[in-house]
Amino acid sequence: MIFFEMMPMEGKLIVIGFVFLLWFFLYKKINPKPTDKNYLKKFSLLHTLLGFPMGLVVGLVVSTFTGNIESQTNYSLIFGLILSIIFFIYSKLKKENIQKTLESDLDWGETGWFTLFVVAVIMYCFIQAFKIPTGSMRMTLVEGDYLFVNKFIYGIKIPFTNIRILQIKKINRGDIVVFECPPEALSLEERKKKIQKDFIKRCVAVAGDKVEIRDKILYINDIKIEEPYVNFEDPDNIYQTQKFYDNLEEYQRAWEEGRFTELPPFFIRDNFGPVIVPPGCYFVLGDNRDKSFDSRFWGPLEEKYIKGAPLIVYWPPTRIRIPK
Repeated sequence: MIFFEMMPMEGKLIVIGFVFLLWFFLYKKINPKPTDKNYLKKFSLLHTLLGFPMGLVVGLVVSTFTGNIESQTNYSLIFGLILSIIFFIYSKLKKENIQKTLESDLDWGETGWFTLFVVAVIMYCFIQAFKIPTGSMRMTLVEGDYLFVNKFIYGIKIPFTNIRILQIKKINRGDIVVFECPPEALSLEERKKKIQKDFIKRCVAVAGDKVEIRDKILYINDIKIEEPYVNFEDPDNIYQTQKFYDNLEEYQRAWEEGRFTELPPFFIRDNFGPVIVPPGCYFVLGDNRDKSFDSRFWGPLEEKYIKGAPLIVYWPPTRIRIPK
């Protein structure tokens, strides 16, 4: 159960696809025929079991669109159980055209595993749906926006490695990126529960860049950056940096290790750095600068966590747009 919860969506789809496949092989093994002595029992068993993987899929969909991603396992199991019970009751009430129902079940079983495998490959390599969970990117993206993520633009990641192939473009300053939340950005409780989250932020600096924030103004390599997309919800309050490290080397090391999450936010929100972005890493910030938990706090974003770039906001209809 914990292992399932830790998986990305495409991994969960593959697991459910295997459940469909097991059902398909069980059907072939039992091979129900009207002439069988236990024909009705076989029908009831197969029909009931089919409800479980179908319920798992329903649970994933419901948890995604209600925003309860952290509870996907519970949702899936609950809906799997509910549909199994419904299918069991139906199998007991069904008295006619049982063979036709079994043929329909077989079609669902065959279609189920194949479709889920295909969708999993598409989600892993190409496109994935994503919901904006917080207001850290206001007004570029707001809470409740649903968007499709382009997962192949920065290269397809070979499973179980950090190697990317078929890269279309590199991540540049100003790009909005979707990424798996690094461990440093999770609470101790979330780490214990093996929770995985996806974040969306804007890349403002790449490896080797010097990053500094002075009175809310971003400087990259000592050059002031114009950021027309930035929103300040607390523009009148500018917190000054407190002296909490003896030198820049110690400051850099503490930042890279994600230790700034232990500090009061006002220590670094409006005045930060300077730091140098390490090799293979990026510095990301939320457009809603005063209300964003980002690289200022949990450190540099390693390239291995990058998933892709937003393609288009598809819901709600009034928000349909290409994020920039």
